[in-house]
Amino acid sequence: MQKLNSRDTAQTLNISDCELMHLREQGGIAYEKRGRAFFYSLPAGHSVLAHPIGRDLLNWYIGRHDFLQSNEPINDSSTLALEELVSEILLPINRTLGKPIITYGFTSFPLKKFIQKASPSGTAPTLDQHSSHETNSVGKQICSRGGAACDFYMEGVPTSNIVRFITQKLNYDRIYYYGNNRPLHVSIHLTDPLKHLQIMGESENGRRYPGKKAFGDRAVILAEGL
Repeated sequence: MQKLNSRDTAQTLNISDCELMHLREQGGIAYEKRGRAFFYSLPAGHSVLAHPIGRDLLNWYIGRHDFLQSNEPINDSSTLALEELVSEILLPINRTLGKPIITYGFTSFPLKKFIQKASPSGTAPTLDQHSSHETNSVGKQICSRGGAACDFYMEGVPTSNIVRFITQKLNYDRIYYYGNNRPLHVSIHLTDPLKHLQIMGESENGRRYPGKKAFGDRAVILAEGL
């Protein structure tokens, strides 16, 4: 995981900038200095999922679904993947473009079961990476792709601008683009990111279908034309 800047570190640890400075001066946190800026490794026992955006990734369902159980990852690989999604995708976007508003985040097995019973339309849990590396009741990984994913948008920012930023700057796995005024779907993979951009169309009856797609450098070119 990348080192965090001072603001993201303080928000993750839920301390003030002054408290972070004292922690650094007392040797309580590992850091490196780049010019005038400090970048930190989180102390043992702390996770970037405690950052407000990390909490949004886990708590996105509140206010959308009447689900009363915990939505925390159980599998260690899920935790690693979700941390990478926050540190490698969501925080760089937050720092550069503004706050991502997550509409569909991590989906634990209990939450997945709830959604599939209550409102399954438009979901594909065996493919969409929202369940990360979590397993079902018989121990089978819900999504064979692994990784981690979320859907989000940003107020006042065209989705095409976000897609261009991700394809040019970030180490993503898959992006599904549904239109300039709709949330995008983005995922990461812990070992083999595809850098796959898929444009999705919509028929007159509202059915989604795959359009143009590209990988790697060609995905950058495809994004430039959105």
